[in-house]
Amino acid sequence: MGNSDIEQVQALETRSEPEKTPGKAFRGDYATGVVDMSPVEKRLLIKARLLLATLMALMYFAAYLDRHSIGNASVMGMAKDLHIGAHDYSNVLSMFYVGYVICMLPANIIQRKFSPHYIVGTSCTIFGLSVACMAAARNYGAMLGLRILVGFAQSFIQGMTVYLSLWFRRDEIAGIAAIIYSAATISGAFGGFIAYGIEKNAKLSLAVSGLEPWRWLFIIEGCIGVFVGILFYTMLPQFPDKLQERGGKHWFFTKEEIDVACERTSSFNTMGAKVEVRQILIALTSPLSWGFALVNGGVASGIATIGVFLPTFVRELGYSKGKQAFYLVNAQLFSVIPYAVAFVSILVANHLSDRFNKKGIPLVCCLSTATIGLIVIMTEAPTAGKMAALCLVASGVYPSVTLLAAWCGSNIAGFTKRATTWAMAEITGQCLSIMATKIYNTPPRYFKGHGVLLGLLAFGVIDCVVLMWWMRKENVRREAEVGAYMARGEAHPHESKSLEDVQDLHVSFRYII
Repeated sequence: MGNSDIEQVQALETRSEPEKTPGKAFRGDYATGVVDMSPVEKRLLIKARLLLATLMALMYFAAYLDRHSIGNASVMGMAKDLHIGAHDYSNVLSMFYVGYVICMLPANIIQRKFSPHYIVGTSCTIFGLSVACMAAARNYGAMLGLRILVGFAQSFIQGMTVYLSLWFRRDEIAGIAAIIYSAATISGAFGGFIAYGIEKNAKLSLAVSGLEPWRWLFIIEGCIGVFVGILFYTMLPQFPDKLQERGGKHWFFTKEEIDVACERTSSFNTMGAKVEVRQILIALTSPLSWGFALVNGGVASGIATIGVFLPTFVRELGYSKGKQAFYLVNAQLFSVIPYAVAFVSILVANHLSDRFNKKGIPLVCCLSTATIGLIVIMTEAPTAGKMAALCLVASGVYPSVTLLAAWCGSNIAGFTKRATTWAMAEITGQCLSIMATKIYNTPPRYFKGHGVLLGLLAFGVIDCVVLMWWMRKENVRREAEVGAYMARGEAHPHESKSLEDVQDLHVSFRYII
């Protein structure tokens, strides 16, 4: 690629304003966040961040608290009390992902058919009740069934990435997603504090309360999910174009703000877009969609591993006899440290991503950080070094979730294609997460599990580099194609088409690298 071509692409990526055109025909979206905002738009952003980010942060907090409660419960004695062996325990972990995978695609697609507050509110309520009911489980079979229900319900909250893309511009998504998803790391730390507090509270002991401490853990964390579900029922707004169709009436946003919300995202979305079956098929045959899905395989496996096994990893850091008792008692408390580091890394990485309007490079850096951490864990490093390595892994994989979601959401056009692509990414990731729960069965060093995860993350780095190369090449090709038509004085066939017609294959569409 010549220098002139590279300069041409960089110029395109730094334009500030999309070209204003009537109707639904797409002319390009080159926003980078460096734009002059009207007072109404500024007020809209403040309100959207305040309401949407807060609600969704609470949603992810509750979801990951409930999703990963099983890990702390196991350390607290659940597996021993229910006579669940290592193989059966891995099956209990896997059942969550089975329910998740089954419902992921329809969960993303039906967002345009039903109100988001009904979908997410019901989802949070169901997974909260399911986790609370795990406190009543008396055997292995009951745990399997309830974990499937938790996964089934939580699959319906992942479509919120698509929901956000209709409220925020492409260069704002990563920062907003970071604020929201940072709650997942807080939930990991908070879950450790809750578990530690329950174990140290004499009133919640079996002798005093009549329930094992791990049962109290499920009850408390499940109730949090139900509470968040009620909040979503009452507070989450519809898509902005749906609100506009209904006269722009909402208890929190004014009609003027809703109109601005539709206008500012219309350069990347076709307002009023509906579910189109042909876009599902297009996504399923798109190499780009599969590229994102494969990257998510490593990312999701890393998240699943940390979420479920982190207390165990921390406990095993002191696998020598002299330190074992200390780490066994404080496993939940020490697991807070990697989550705290991940919380900071999510905010920093995604802020820089939006600031420079780049997604691929930060994602490569984060995945590389996680691979370095895994390599250190597999060495004969001292305990403190391995704790630092766990922090590297957590600080690498957690920001990767939001960076990948923003990268995928920004570069896949067409509502149904975007929803399908993210469903493909999540299904691929959760299928590999099932594998991740099976391969971590060689304590205390877990070489097999760490080795496989290392391979998946390293493949993700290579995949990202290939995607960036292809996107840059495609941007240059499209610019040359537009120039050729202009030189001949001809109108390009895509000129009258919207993104719903030809999706991200539109000649005026430019990929964010």
